[in-house]
Amino acid sequence: MENCLVSIIIPVYNAERYLNKSVKSVLSQSYNNIELLLIDDCSTDKSGDLCDQLALTEKSIKVLHQKNQGPAAARNTGIKNAHGEFIYFLDADDYIKKYTIQTLVNSYNKTHAKIVMSNFNKLENNGKIIKQNVTFKPNSKPFNGKFIELSKKEIEEFVRYFLKSPSNHLISYCWARLYSLPTIKKYNLHFNESMRLFEDFVFNLEYLKHVNSMIFINNDLYTYQMHNDCATASMGIINGKNLLHDMQIFKNKVNEFFQLLQIEHTANINKEIGHALVHYAIIFMIRTCRFVTYKNMKTIHDEFKKVLNSKIFKESLKYYSTLPGNSKIMPLLMKHKLIYPMMYFGRYKAFKRYGKLDKHV
Repeated sequence: MENCLVSIIIPVYNAERYLNKSVKSVLSQSYNNIELLLIDDCSTDKSGDLCDQLALTEKSIKVLHQKNQGPAAARNTGIKNAHGEFIYFLDADDYIKKYTIQTLVNSYNKTHAKIVMSNFNKLENNGKIIKQNVTFKPNSKPFNGKFIELSKKEIEEFVRYFLKSPSNHLISYCWARLYSLPTIKKYNLHFNESMRLFEDFVFNLEYLKHVNSMIFINNDLYTYQMHNDCATASMGIINGKNLLHDMQIFKNKVNEFFQLLQIEHTANINKEIGHALVHYAIIFMIRTCRFVTYKNMKTIHDEFKKVLNSKIFKESLKYYSTLPGNSKIMPLLMKHKLIYPMMYFGRYKAFKRYGKLDKHV
């Protein structure tokens, strides 16, 4: 498969400001056997029309319009309509380097690993580009080699390490990697469309059950953009019921992963799961605080209250330990259910991390 077809899937929702750059980065690839699927998730701006216009300029582009169902459903639509040997997910406001796909395919041709991923960088609101440090084992220095192949056992160890250090992003996202489409179809893998927060992680966990090795290329071939106006489903106002729903699925799927692979299942697994869940709950709550106004303050307060009073969150909070670089204040406020102070502190953290919006409390 020296020149196998690669299907690049871009879910599109209200991305008219960024889509041209994203698509251009695909069309300018040095690798020439690519199909590009643009999945318009019922955008309310001109993104859908832009998708159709782009398809008229390039025969490798296929556009599919669907009712608004979220990114998980859009990616599933892409999977169903893809014809490639591999799938590569790209977000509509991100972009890739000219040699990204060629580099990943070359690595596959050498190793035949069923998942080949690269490093990525973040383009901050201020224009600063930050390359991500990746570690594969506890208490180890960031990986500084060019390339590493993880065995089945090492993949299992890495998943467990992820629970202890959830800020390690390699299995949190589905972009910046090649997936084998035959593997996806053989095991009927898909994104859980009932999820809004952890669907990428759960998909990766299901996929990793069926691979024997994983390749990581320490080259930032993908650029993830941060935006001041990023009021999307993943960055918008949290829904307590949705978060609790996703937390329960997260917990169940991690337990299934370790049980299926017959890994020693100790009490520490649930402790590690609990730590990871609180870590992500803090992130989602801080993101929500960025959108607080006088009008929605009571609504957000009530959504936070649902989470803090839930059984799964209270059990998880017992196992949370603050890692270097993480806030100690937010979990303390959570523990004592000081919701309004949480919201104001979260707002400060969100503005510091993601930038301010036009409207303020």
